[in-house]
Amino acid sequence: MSDSDKKLAIATFRFGLISEFVTGVRLVYGEKEKLIKEKIARRYDIPYSTWKTISRSSLEKWVVEYKKFGYRIEGLYPKYRSDRGESRALSSSLRLAIKELKKEQPDLKAPALIICLKHKKLIAENEILNPSTLYRYLKSEELTKINEDAVDKRHFEALHPNEIWQSDVMHGPYVKVDGKAKKSYLIAIIDDHSRLIIHAQFYLAETRENFLDCLRQGIMARGLPQKLYIDNGSCFKALHLEQVTAQLGIGISHSRPYTPQGRGKIERWFKFVRDNFISVLKSNPSNADKLDILCTHFSEWVDGYNNRVHGTTKQTPYDRYRAGLECVRPAPAHLLDYFRQIEFRRVKKDRTVRLMGFMFEAPVGLIDRQVELRFHPEDLSQVEVFFQNKSYGMAPVVNAHVNSRIGRNWDPHPESIKSQSVEQITVPSITPTGQLFTNKEDQNL
Repeated sequence: MSDSDKKLAIATFRFGLISEFVTGVRLVYGEKEKLIKEKIARRYDIPYSTWKTISRSSLEKWVVEYKKFGYRIEGLYPKYRSDRGESRALSSSLRLAIKELKKEQPDLKAPALIICLKHKKLIAENEILNPSTLYRYLKSEELTKINEDAVDKRHFEALHPNEIWQSDVMHGPYVKVDGKAKKSYLIAIIDDHSRLIIHAQFYLAETRENFLDCLRQGIMARGLPQKLYIDNGSCFKALHLEQVTAQLGIGISHSRPYTPQGRGKIERWFKFVRDNFISVLKSNPSNADKLDILCTHFSEWVDGYNNRVHGTTKQTPYDRYRAGLECVRPAPAHLLDYFRQIEFRRVKKDRTVRLMGFMFEAPVGLIDRQVELRFHPEDLSQVEVFFQNKSYGMAPVVNAHVNSRIGRNWDPHPESIKSQSVEQITVPSITPTGQLFTNKEDQNL
């Protein structure tokens, strides 16, 4: 809207307030005063103003100006100062001096400028110059320095479900573990497009293993993402994670250090959790007394979130996610195998390889070869041997006593297992304490 249109709108509003006093309407004694009091007591939507009320002096002033201008509406146009846009607190000589100083030293801020002006005797030592006045002048004259170090941060949103998953960790409430209070950690994954919570769970530690567990459950429930957007925390910067995502065809993108704005959606959701779930727990601490109880209540709460209308998308996360299901890649069969850790070892002359403090036997044909071992660190009874992308079965733990009774060329792998009886071959297992058993007699010790 042009400046003339604004002036006309303001003048029209003013005329509506004073019309009874300037259009020849005869008012009996006391009626004019009553009308003025009513007008100044009301609240108005004044055009281009934040004020809501009109003073008596303003009404009287508008009546005088309207009559003075020959009863024409132009008399009610707002009057602007001739020095509009200029600082009345800064003289012309002072404004000129400020311009010169900014040209000489562009990096000077307002407080330093004031000190320089005093040193040059352009203002008195005891004279007070408000920094905000100086800032306004610098801005009006476009003398503020452009921030060349600013980073381009733009709002973005994935086009389809599972295109980008954001993940992060939030400190959770304390829970009781063996009678002691221990802090919990919330690991969560959110779909960037739909804002659906793929999976979120409280754990007792912020570790790589716990994040991988969260990711595995998310993939089982919602399929494979194209990209995983995470920060630079220790649980996100691990070779094992890179191996898992590479095998599953998932790209990884790390946000810049100390810039949580890039993960805005998950950060805002964490704030929503603190305000609407954690705060409610404080009124009923028994709901967070133990980790399993906390996770049960939280899972129900997340289901409610996924089925409520989101303020930005105006859809429920669940409905928005389902609308693009044709873009979702399903989870592969035997998903757990993709989460195995990978280590490379060279098979020794005695056909053994060492892994996590234990000795395992490899096939005879792989002596002096570098093999690939795939395993779950928590279950070393299932260490699979690969060479040139071919599986050579599970590697048993070395048992020197059993080896002393077996021929030199015996090979405990699929190709030779067929010729051995069940009694001769046993698969080792690992107890919670890490001790290996190879037969029932050993387990009874």
